[in-house]
Amino acid sequence: MAKVVLAIGSSHGPTIQTPADGWPRLGDGDTRDPRMNYQELLKRAPANVAEQIQPEVQAERHERNQAGLRKLKEIVEGANLDAIVVISNPHRTWKEDNQPVFGIYRGATLPVAERPGDRFDPDSRFKEGGRAPRVIHDRPGHPELANYLVNRLIEDEFDVGITDQLREGAGLDEAFTLLYEQFVPDGHIPMVPFLLSRYLPNQATPRRCYELGSTLRKAVGSWDSDARVGLMASGGLSHQVIDEELDRRVVEGLVERDADSLSTLPRDRLNGAPGTPEILNWVAVGAAMDPIPMTLVDYVPCYRSLAGTGHGVTFGYWANGASH
Repeated sequence: MAKVVLAIGSSHGPTIQTPADGWPRLGDGDTRDPRMNYQELLKRAPANVAEQIQPEVQAERHERNQAGLRKLKEIVEGANLDAIVVISNPHRTWKEDNQPVFGIYRGATLPVAERPGDRFDPDSRFKEGGRAPRVIHDRPGHPELANYLVNRLIEDEFDVGITDQLREGAGLDEAFTLLYEQFVPDGHIPMVPFLLSRYLPNQATPRRCYELGSTLRKAVGSWDSDARVGLMASGGLSHQVIDEELDRRVVEGLVERDADSLSTLPRDRLNGAPGTPEILNWVAVGAAMDPIPMTLVDYVPCYRSLAGTGHGVTFGYWANGASH
């Protein structure tokens, strides 16, 4: 039977892509982000936030981010994976599209959106229009594993949507392609994208995501194959507004294998900023790897403005028969 030998969790996003001297540009973009009330955030920002955005502090935290990425790359390279299931969230949705709570992409090849240029545009996060990225099909999917997981999860009472292609001109973004951009640059490991909605109202509860992870692990383990399979939580923790208290509860829950804490994360806090629901990806993977605790590589609160905006960047892994 197949075996889950490794899981990793990694934040993604412009904080990781952008050198520290570009973080003030990201913070400037936050002042115009219609998803947030910047003036209200200023009123409740941490008392020491001015210290947190000093250039030397940001530079040190940028280096920690890069070190975290390098450590996970080393771990993935040593695991000899045959396939990986990446749990993450589509960043762009269309109102006219069906948006399942849980979904699996079954394609034989993955539609990957080309990366933008090196200089990140902070307004691109909330700006409509512009040139759509070119989509290329040059990364392998795993239809056999995808179909098996769909059938097995449904048998275990998880209703899972499926898709074999994305709308024309759309591709998987860094939520999923982070695997190839940072950890498997030659792109040889087939991926099954598991789509978990982060948007309300079709957002699963933390407890349901924990249950999903437990069921997913059993499903992979019952697949009639000798494959070495990995899991990956891509995204999180809190962003675009940092909630260190919530982040540290999540990290502690993953390290201490505290199912109750992870299953009862407050939904209002999870939805306190647009990107923070990506924590649910980590809840699912943590449950899938139980009883193995997460090894925390680093938690790096990367502030970028006086309003406390930024990203709780996090790296961790669960090793089960993989060298590390």
